Amino acid sequence: MSKPGYYDIDDILAVQERVPCVLQVDLDGLGSAGGGGGTSKVYRNSRWTLPFWMADRLNEEDYVDMEVSPIFSKRANRMYAASPESVQLRSISQHYYQFGLQMGDLVPEIPHVLRNMYMQRIQKIARIAQQDHNIEAFDFVQSLDRTEARLLKLCQQAQGAIPEWQQNKAYTLTKTSAIP
Repeated sequence: MSKPGYYDIDDILAVQERVPCVLQVDLDGLGSAGGGGGTSKVYRNSRWTLPFWMADRLNEEDYVDMEVSPIFSKRANRMYAASPESVQLRSISQHYYQFGLQMGDLVPEIPHVLRNMYMQRIQKIARIAQQDHNIEAFDFVQSLDRTEARLLKLCQQAQGAIPEWQQNKAYTLTKTSAIP
């Protein structure tokens, strides 16, 4: 779906989310890493939780079968669809949308879930940017993931620029030095 930006810190952090995996091969020398109790061999069908960036690559090489992250399980998606505005995305994942875009190849319905949630929540973000803050707005702002928080900041900056624009102070045309 979407490959992470090499230098984008938010993309780097998004692919750090851990996903459940099932090992498809026996591995020697990794027993202590896999919680194998100090044995030197990790056996096929062992369950591991790996960072997405690692699990994705190992999945491509058929070393593991990557499963859906619990934050995109069918149960979680039903909860998101029922009341998108009440979901505490920041506590689920600070990079929910970016991680969801990465998981979109694994689970085809994730982009649909992301779009529906985003469209519902963006309306409330725009309302909050235009109004004075109250306790309900504060609680909602605390639930925003990084993408939504950046969007709220941009909306607030745009809202603050409207009076300048209305008073023709936003942009000033100046004469170029090429014209005498």
